Amino acid sequence: MRGNPKGHFTWSYASVRLSVSSVLLLAVLAGTQLSSTGAASAAVSESYHELPWTGEAGVSQSPRCASISPGYACTVGGYSAWLTHPSGWAWNDYGGSYPSHNVYGPHNCTLYVAYLLQESGITLGWSANASYWATDAASNGAAVNQTPTVGSVAQWNSGHIAFVDAVTANYIVITSDNFQPYDVGTMPGGFTDSFDIARNSPAMPDNFIHFAVPETQVLAVLHATS
Repeated sequence: MRGNPKGHFTWSYASVRLSVSSVLLLAVLAGTQLSSTGAASAAVSESYHELPWTGEAGVSQSPRCASISPGYACTVGGYSAWLTHPSGWAWNDYGGSYPSHNVYGPHNCTLYVAYLLQESGITLGWSANASYWATDAASNGAAVNQTPTVGSVAQWNSGHIAFVDAVTANYIVITSDNFQPYDVGTMPGGFTDSFDIARNSPAMPDNFIHFAVPETQVLAVLHATS
């Protein structure tokens, strides 16, 4: 299992449980988060939950897309259109040579989430591997806990982040982009996905990161053309 310096660890859909390999350390760029919740404290969990996939207990494909996609069918917020002419801090920090690529374009979990934050009016003054997003966000003033909200960033300490689309009493809905090497049998070059994750699933995110953004802006991003 190999990791991208600013993405997440790759994995394949198989009828076995996912295992987590060693985390690739990234030197984090120093800086100040320009827009944050200003939370006085944060609760960053150091747990290591399973990554979400349809073979994991409590994880199912969401209605957003019928299956994982080598394109951008599972994403929200105009992501695919933006990737035709990417710009801004999201691309500067997480684009270029960092994503994997296939015939549809670049793929990386951090690039997708950074784009959605950028669209919501958030600018981050730091960048990190997905494994460190919770700790780095907390260090820069964002609220981090284990309570999902629409528009928050779901984070797995094993190396993945996703966007929280919906929250119910029984499950959450996430969308994400995924880095994938070119020499694997499943979706070489990357893919997007969207899952319903039960709150009691072993694949519930370890942390949820909450940036200061009005709900109206989050809803506008969610309702934008994918």
